[in-house]
Amino acid sequence: MEVYGTKPPRFTKEWWEYFWDYYKWHTIGTVIVLIIIVTTIVDSVNKVKYDLSTTFIAPIILTEETEQALTNLMEDNIDDASGNKKNEAFLTYLNMSDNSDPQYMQAMQTKLMIELGYSESFVYILSKQYADLFEGGEGVLIPASDWTSKESYDGSFVSLNGNRYLEDLGLDTSDLYLAVRDTRKDEKDDKFCIEKQKNGVKFAKFLIN
Repeated sequence: MEVYGTKPPRFTKEWWEYFWDYYKWHTIGTVIVLIIIVTTIVDSVNKVKYDLSTTFIAPIILTEETEQALTNLMEDNIDDASGNKKNEAFLTYLNMSDNSDPQYMQAMQTKLMIELGYSESFVYILSKQYADLFEGGEGVLIPASDWTSKESYDGSFVSLNGNRYLEDLGLDTSDLYLAVRDTRKDEKDDKFCIEKQKNGVKFAKFLIN
């Protein structure tokens, strides 16, 4: 530690005053850095590693009960990808129903673009108009023929019209489609992502069969 002026005996009242006068900003900066490091570590330790994430995008209102029921359906039909001996799934829901608040709709459009381009979800349940935004899904979505023999729309999307699991949850399925995302370049060697994608395929197969 660099010494400024005459340094009093350590840990005396004068020393603390001296320390604070000359090293106040060093101390504050160090404390802030430590807080950031500790917070990051805690967040990393406590962050749930979901075995499957699914995105639901449609002009349909989901109640909290319906969201939870759909999440439970996912968890009951996937494997433990993280190795924590629990099946944990996460549902991202974008309510695209018409809203008189332009700020809300703008926020939903922003979230939509993020979900389509950067989401950790491997399963998409969405209305046709949002399926069209994938532009066929080439290089983004798995060809539907890789995981089902059912007829697909645009090569990647399978209709959920009349799906009994979703209709049992009270959902209008007439304009809903299902797709599974491919792994991105930065995920190709990530074993956890590979297992999550397998869960995506497993859940998709369950849902349509």
